[in-house]
Amino acid sequence: MSEFKKLTEEELADLKKITKEALELASALGELEFQKTVLENQSNFYKSKVVSLKTTETQLLETLQNKYGKISINLETGEFS
Repeated sequence: MSEFKKLTEEELADLKKITKEALELASALGELEFQKTVLENQSNFYKSKVVSLKTTETQLLETLQNKYGKISINLETGEFS
């Protein structure tokens, strides 16, 4: 029957410590990747809202220009010239 060899207590403790740290780092990296995905989705949502808003703004300005001609609008009072 063959005899098993054993690491020293210090070697085993070092190996366990490294393994634990590697698992913690992998978990932290996974959490960051998850957060990155969430933030990318939020960013894409807001970017699409900006594009939509700018399209609406352009359409409104074209409508106003067709109705009143080329004008300058005071956004505080609604007066234009």
